Parts: sequence; C-alpha cells; structure tokens
Amino acid sequence: MKCGQVLGLIISPTRELSSQIYHVAQPFISTLSNVKSVLLVGGVEVKSDVRKLEEEGANLLIGTPGRLFDIMERMDLLDFRNLEVFNWIPLYKHLYMGW
Repeated sequence: MKCGQVLGLIISPTRELSSQIYHVAQPFISTLSNVKSVLLVGGVEVKSDVRKLEEEGANLLIGTPGRLFDIMERMDLLDFRNLEVFNWIPLYKHLYMGW
C-alpha cells in the first residue's frame, strides 16, 4: 500500500474531539500492517502537517474540516481513489445530546 493512498477519512467538528478519536484509535491502528494515521487539526502550523505527510505519508486522515480541506487543496500527493471508510461526525448530534 502506498503511503499517500488514503483508505479512511474521519472528520469531526473540533480539534479536541479529533484528538480524542486519534488517540483512542491508535491501539487499533497499530495492529494493522502498512496503515499509518495522522491527526490534522488547526492550531498547528499547516506547513508542518504538509511536511509530515510528504515525508511519512498516511492512509487514515483524522481531523477537522478546515484543516483537511486545506491539506487537500495544498497537496497532490494524497490519493483518494481507494477510500473505503468515510466518517463525518456532525456537530448537531453533539448539541442534541447536550454537549
């Protein structure tokens, strides 16, 4: 599997929730050979995210809509043709549940 071949995309409304998802998912992701994940959220220099993706690649992107869109606009390296998992965690569900 190529390092820029994106198999999964998880989008959440806040960087805190994205970070929680990323850290909870790591034990599971570590059991999958040749799968690498990356956390892409605001508050971090976008150039460092781009550099990390260029150097290390990733198959699972976890992050906020704005940063993911920014990365997709800046990089031709990512290949979404084999995307298998897409998970959008809408904000309205969290508001409805009293978050």
